Amino acid sequence: MDEARHASSIPTTVLRDTREQRPWTFDGWGVETQDVTLSTGDYAVPADCTHDPESDTYYPRFAVERKSGHDFLTALTWERGRFTSELQRATEWSQPIAVVVETSWQTLLRNRGCMAWRDIHPNQIVGTLSAWTDHYNVAFHFAESRRQAELCAYLLLVRCSLLRRREQI
Repeated sequence: MDEARHASSIPTTVLRDTREQRPWTFDGWGVETQDVTLSTGDYAVPADCTHDPESDTYYPRFAVERKSGHDFLTALTWERGRFTSELQRATEWSQPIAVVVETSWQTLLRNRGCMAWRDIHPNQIVGTLSAWTDHYNVAFHFAESRRQAELCAYLLLVRCSLLRRREQI
């Protein structure tokens, strides 16, 4: 693959859902963000989306869902129905929706950080994630910090873009 084709498959724009409350900026990675309405997920690449101009909504074929530790635990408990509806929308995608959590797996399992004041046992988290990965087209990624989670999301978007480019060749 020549350099020009390789460079064109790396995204230069990341679509960010307008409802994102603590948005990532991807500073330092050579991409700009564009705030739009995404039907699923929080971050996507324009080439992996179809756009409905009438509703001004982008429909991704791959997206990253950002969760803080607190948001993640809320999705497992009080907002479980809403979150599983989001996962359901990605069942037909060729790549699983990526849920990137801004806390480490060890923090969750050791009842620290966001877990310290929650009435949820780590076994419940393990069981739920196991069931969701079996039932839905989803992959969970845990990071030590918000910045590492942001980098993980960016690399997942690049990876999906490269895979999609390879499929087109």
